[in-house]
Amino acid sequence: MSNEHNFLITYGLHNFVTHAESDGKHIFTIHGIESQKLISHAKSLIAGSYGNAADIQVA
Repeated sequence: MSNEHNFLITYGLHNFVTHAESDGKHIFTIHGIESQKLISHAKSLIAGSYGNAADIQVA
């Protein structure tokens, strides 16, 4: 299991966030069916851990 998947599981995001990698950039997709508070929390955790190396999308 990759570090990114371990990150998602550790922070309980694995049920509504997926990870992919493209051209060396981490792409995290948050499924928009969650509450805005939970989406904001996920964005904050991802940005705090990956910074500019992450592309965060809400679908």
